[in-house]
Amino acid sequence: MNPPLSSNGKENDTGQTSRRESSPIYNRGSGRVIFALIIVSIGLLVTAITGFANDGRGQDNDFTFGRVVYQSRSSFFRGFGYRWAVDYPSADANVIRALRSATTLKINEPKAIELTDPDLFEIPFLYILEVGALQFSQEEAGALREYLLRGGFMMVDDFHGSRQWAVWESQIKKVFPDRPIIEVPDDHPVFHCYYDFEKYPLVPGIVTIWNMTDYERDGALYGHHCRGIFDDQGRLMVLINWNVDLGDGWEHAADPIYPRKFSVIAYRLAVNYAIYAMTH
Repeated sequence: MNPPLSSNGKENDTGQTSRRESSPIYNRGSGRVIFALIIVSIGLLVTAITGFANDGRGQDNDFTFGRVVYQSRSSFFRGFGYRWAVDYPSADANVIRALRSATTLKINEPKAIELTDPDLFEIPFLYILEVGALQFSQEEAGALREYLLRGGFMMVDDFHGSRQWAVWESQIKKVFPDRPIIEVPDDHPVFHCYYDFEKYPLVPGIVTIWNMTDYERDGALYGHHCRGIFDDQGRLMVLINWNVDLGDGWEHAADPIYPRKFSVIAYRLAVNYAIYAMTH
């Protein structure tokens, strides 16, 4: 397991960001109104996204949000039956709605996909969560390795504490046994390709809101981190959100119990991640 990295301000949960030519959207109103305002605000990003078309991945290409279907190593079931399906399909649908409002790219319907599916290479953005229960087969690990080295991008989300990190690390080492997992610095382009994040923000899950805590399991001992795996050219291939739950921020945008500021941050990060994936 990677040792806890030294604190560099990443425990800041204010989510302070700056957005070009637009004002903050912390407005009063019902949860559904707030969600609508989030979507309208994100719609102002169209110029920023379509301006990055110089590498051939612009308006003529489809964007598909692919949720990775995987086998769990435990019998703990959630969502539609397995851990891969937590927050599914509402979180995925909400993200797609936001991206459709933000860009003139052709945004396909989100897709749940196994790593051994031949259509994997048609999907530029993979999302995988609850990886503390992950169990990759060798075939899946090989397919994911090829996908990532050929230009794919995978976002990891919603796993917490040291035990779940150890499971995740053991499984991703099947994919890249020799590539290190390192902290993504705050000045990396993924945090500034549209929204400017001064520091990587905390987005807690709804369980922590109910429990009035910041972290799940023993996450408070380590804090929240964005770590990554890079290719030989320095491209971020695997973006790892540890002790963070962006999926809950997407899913619960209309839930009056869930603080609206965290949903705003979660959507802003999703937009940045999507832009980065399509332009690098």
